[in-house]
Order: sequence, then structure tokens, then C-alpha cells
Amino acid sequence: MSRTCFHTRLTECHKNAIRAIRKMKYFLARRQFSQARKPYDVQDVIEQYSQGHVNMMFRIKELQRRLEKTVGKPAHLNGNDSNKPMTIAARLLRLEIKVNGIDRKVDQMLTILNIINLKANTNGLASQDRKSVV
Repeated sequence: MSRTCFHTRLTECHKNAIRAIRKMKYFLARRQFSQARKPYDVQDVIEQYSQGHVNMMFRIKELQRRLEKTVGKPAHLNGNDSNKPMTIAARLLRLEIKVNGIDRKVDQMLTILNIINLKANTNGLASQDRKSVV
């Protein structure tokens, strides 16, 4: 009942404005629906795909440039496929092997220096004992 009272309070001008707004919303929704139903234009799809492909290739090249700046240009494998560049993982593995080799050499040098130091200390003590005895 209150709903009926609400409609009776609206003037004819207000009612016409509401009808016009509803019709505009209807026509807009109908146009959007018909656009959504349209088949895709093949040329447009190909153009969008190629543009996306160009953007992706640009980003890949930029990433590769930044990577080469950070890690350095890729070296080539030694062996049968001399033209095939090394991957970053292979380069890192080779670097890790070299660092491990250097670490072993430093450990060996430290061991040798400790042996020399012990011999020098024992020889120094032996010579001091001889001097004290004489």
C-alpha cells in the first residue's frame, strides 16, 4: 500500500524521466550484449597477437641485456658443440667448481703453514733448551 502511495506522489514529469533512464539503460545493455556476441574480427585478433608478441620479445631482450650486464656475456662450451653458448646454470656450476678448488688449495696451504709453524716452534724450543744446558 505504501508503494502505491509513493507512485501517486510522483509527477508525470518524474515518471517520464525514470522511464527515459530505464530505456537508456536497456539500450546500453542490449548494445553491450550484441557486441559480446559478435564474432571476433580475425585481422584484429592477429594484430593484437602480433603486438603482444613484439612486446614480449622486447621484454625478453631487455631481460637478456640486463642479465648479460650482471653476469657477463655467455661463454661457449668446449667440445663438440663449440657454437652452443653455455647456460647460466652451467656457468654457475663451473664457477662453483673453481671456488671449491681454490678453497681446497687454501686449506692445503693453511695445513702446510701450520706444519711449518709447529716445526719452527719445536726447533726454537730445542735450540733454547740447548742454550740453557750450555
